[in-house]
Amino acid sequence: MKNTFLKSGLLAFALVTVITSCSKKEEGYTINGTISGQKDGIVYLEFLDGDKPLVKDSAKIVEGKFTFAGKVEEPLRYSVKLKGQEYGRVFILSNETIGFTAKKDSIFNAKLSGATQDSIYSLYYKNEFKKIQSIAGPVYKASDSLSQNGKVKLTPDQQVMMDKRWADLQKLADDLTFKFIKTHKDKVAGVLVLEDRLVTYGTPQQVKEYFAVLSPEVQKSYFGKRIKEAIDLNDKTAVGAPALEFSQTDVNGKIVKLSDYKGKYVLVDFWASWCGPCRKENPNVVVAYKTYHDKGFEVLGVSLDDKKKLWEKAIEKDGLTWTHVSDLKGWKNEAAVLYGVKLVPTNYLIGPDGKIVAKNLREEALQTKLKEIFSKS
Repeated sequence: MKNTFLKSGLLAFALVTVITSCSKKEEGYTINGTISGQKDGIVYLEFLDGDKPLVKDSAKIVEGKFTFAGKVEEPLRYSVKLKGQEYGRVFILSNETIGFTAKKDSIFNAKLSGATQDSIYSLYYKNEFKKIQSIAGPVYKASDSLSQNGKVKLTPDQQVMMDKRWADLQKLADDLTFKFIKTHKDKVAGVLVLEDRLVTYGTPQQVKEYFAVLSPEVQKSYFGKRIKEAIDLNDKTAVGAPALEFSQTDVNGKIVKLSDYKGKYVLVDFWASWCGPCRKENPNVVVAYKTYHDKGFEVLGVSLDDKKKLWEKAIEKDGLTWTHVSDLKGWKNEAAVLYGVKLVPTNYLIGPDGKIVAKNLREEALQTKLKEIFSKS
């Protein structure tokens, strides 16, 4: 996993800066807002945890002020957005009185007051995550300097040294995050940090371990149920499990099924033309394909593109001579959803018996695994 956990979160603090508790209150919520520089207009209260923002309420701005009132069954992620603007202030709405103070041109930076648990969630990013970032910075600089921004291959000694620094950094990140989650196991802040930091970027073992420490109430919350679904899906796509069948059309419109590859080793490679790390990894997959294809190794590329021309152009430019499929639904690609793909590149190595042999083999790990397999055959 090396440094994936860290790379992913550099913008997290800008996107999620509030907290909440899981406790329910019988009374509802009230949001009292003030927007300087905006005498009138409309603001929207949007629910954000579905496929797309859903407007739940609207309010008129009168002399720079507005009010929302209602009730939520449990704390959930919402935003207050000014009509005509793309982004609003994201926060977790619970049943309490909240003060909302913003400027016309920066609603997304609004200050909140009165949310009793508001400091808990943001404290992770102000303290633990900030500490991780401060230590990560020099490690990234050292890596970029030694490799000349990826242009030069590290010597064996340099690789050992950098692997140690990455491992130490990852351990620090894991320890600080786990401590925060454990300390706030009965708060929605705990489950949200687990979802932010581990569901996509951690290991399945970590997600299970961290989820287990949450209180039963938090586990049964909206966010807790979502994590439990991710855990269950991962179990279905774990090493040793039968690969889930899917079919999609290739660039010529021909239907290709995963089961077409039964009897061979096949790397199901989820990628996209717009994905920088995917394009960087493609040459490594090309080497693997050229080396082991004649011995029974196949690659099935599954693209999360939504524009066919860009998809085809990337295939040609990167010299990807294996079969490629896509339903051109982007992140809603049905095969990606089936496998719970949350980031790309993601890959699954499937054996001749149709069972998953390994997951997320990249760089040297892919070459090492294939050499191990085909040296025995």
